[in-house]
Amino acid sequence: MLDFFRKHRKYFFVVLVLATLSFVAGGAYLYVSGPFKTSQDVAIKVGSTKISSQEYLNTYNQLYSFYSNLLAQMKGGNVTDQDIKNLHLKQKTADLLIDKVLLLKEAKREGIEVTKEDIQKNIEKNPVFAENGKFSKEKYLLVLRENHLKPAEFENSIKNDLYIEKLKDSMAKKINITDVMAKKYFTDNFSNIKLSYVDFNASAFAKKVSYNDSDLKDYYNKNKQEFMQPATINVKYAAVDTSYLAPKEKVTDEEMKSFYDTHTQSFQMPATYELAHILIKPKGNSKQDIQEAQKKAEEIYKQLTPNNFEQLANQYSDDPYSGPKGGVLGWLYPAMFKPDNTFAKVAFSLKKGEISKPFQTQLGYEIVYLMNTKPTQTVSFNEAKPYIEKMLQAQKAQDNLFRESKRIALMIKNPADFDKICKQEGLKVHQTGLVAINSGILPQNILQKAYEATTNTLLGPDEVKANNNTAYLIYETIEKNNPYLPDFDKIKGKVVQAYTKYKATELAKEAFSKAVAQKPLDLQKITTQYGLNIQATPMFSKMNPDSNFTCFNKPENIDFIFKQAVGFVGVCSANSDNYIYKIADKKADMNMFEQYKNQLKVQMKDEEVNKSLDNLLKELKANTKIVINPQIVNESNNR
Repeated sequence: MLDFFRKHRKYFFVVLVLATLSFVAGGAYLYVSGPFKTSQDVAIKVGSTKISSQEYLNTYNQLYSFYSNLLAQMKGGNVTDQDIKNLHLKQKTADLLIDKVLLLKEAKREGIEVTKEDIQKNIEKNPVFAENGKFSKEKYLLVLRENHLKPAEFENSIKNDLYIEKLKDSMAKKINITDVMAKKYFTDNFSNIKLSYVDFNASAFAKKVSYNDSDLKDYYNKNKQEFMQPATINVKYAAVDTSYLAPKEKVTDEEMKSFYDTHTQSFQMPATYELAHILIKPKGNSKQDIQEAQKKAEEIYKQLTPNNFEQLANQYSDDPYSGPKGGVLGWLYPAMFKPDNTFAKVAFSLKKGEISKPFQTQLGYEIVYLMNTKPTQTVSFNEAKPYIEKMLQAQKAQDNLFRESKRIALMIKNPADFDKICKQEGLKVHQTGLVAINSGILPQNILQKAYEATTNTLLGPDEVKANNNTAYLIYETIEKNNPYLPDFDKIKGKVVQAYTKYKATELAKEAFSKAVAQKPLDLQKITTQYGLNIQATPMFSKMNPDSNFTCFNKPENIDFIFKQAVGFVGVCSANSDNYIYKIADKKADMNMFEQYKNQLKVQMKDEEVNKSLDNLLKELKANTKIVINPQIVNESNNR
């Protein structure tokens, strides 16, 4: 796969560019069509400050690039539309920009100043702009050009960031984290604990449930809705979508050239760097484990040359993805990483052919090799032409979908013509089979409309959306069955199961209520009294709680339990499980605490600063009029 990308780099980039531009052309970014027509339009107003749609779009694209690349690395490249939608990037972008405006105003209100010297120092210490370990003005200007940034714009952005950093620093000075506070934080968050517990689960009381036919019939009659069989329907349908219509659309050379000329910057590829790395992960979290990983990385580094990097990466790297491929990560560029990313700072400051010394990241110890570089390039019109054509075809098809689907629907004079006309027009005909209206095979509103219609009545064209794509359905109802209640005798087995579960749940709740009323709570006595067993978890950490103890499905339960001491007895409930538990053991590695105490105090201070920032932002938002164009946070019809 990496070989393919190396050989077809330009073409792959064009596909990515066109994928983005197709969203723009179709209104997904909401600034070419719809309310965001120019960069001067206002996306958000924070008090008297206006945030333009262009600034919103730029920030959104940065977040989109960062998160999609991060997800691709985590999932091995398989990132779906739903993955992106679940991130709610439009809302995140709005929140980020609003917070920045409010904090910037607050910093200035408090009299914080940022000088030209502050900006210069910040830029000069950034390794991305370094040559041979020193700041290079030439490289600084080159990197900005490659990322289509003007120095004044970039330096103003740095200035605003420094205002907020200084505001955070002023908050941090007011916060004091003591050793006692750090020790408690460590034991509450980094201990391993073991629980003994009794589970008052309904299944444990099922054997105690007795019943006769009278009980079952009474339950059946009182809970008929539970046993109702849903309405079912079989629908025949054909979908007119862009994949069907786009190949039929004509696009002229003039249209393609016009598109290319008006989006020239979008066809510029940033400078990229072909990187490989060797990752050495510590076997555990102890000081000794970390030192051993560092020592191993340093020993490997002493052997490394560009000629044997692939061999040693295969042999030693703990990265399951790149290790077997000689450590090769592929072609990367700075904008894929956060500015303070340690890996990026080291990797992009290397010269071509240079190998870094081992350095520590959150993954372990890494060694990076800059294999090759490629400067900023512009994809030519001829290279981009096939992809522009497909994009414009899809755009035209999208505009003509309803007209085309209506034309086909009018050709179907009666239901008997459905298959013949669809075949004649090159449309595939599908059938759902007998399914419930809420089955999800087709949108529920479509199946509901088909269910309410007379059998063999032509319906549509009706619009449906899936994965940001629009289609129009032409359809008819082939068969339908009304909801019905099966006779008791035919589903007696299901009634037995439902009744048993219902009564067992009642018995479990009753027993649990009586048990927790006992003082003091004694697990051994309770198990004898109710015929239950004491169960035990293995030792586990807060990061990896025991999944069998379902109370840990609620984060607040995890936080509470880890703050308790050995011998503490408590109760909790989750779903149908009710627990009485005891903290049987709790251990913390105090050697690790001493090793990382200072880092931990820094982390705690950062958390306190963030809490203070959150509280400040809540107060500022409550006292500031904020107006957001509703379309920018509408996740339903754009990514």
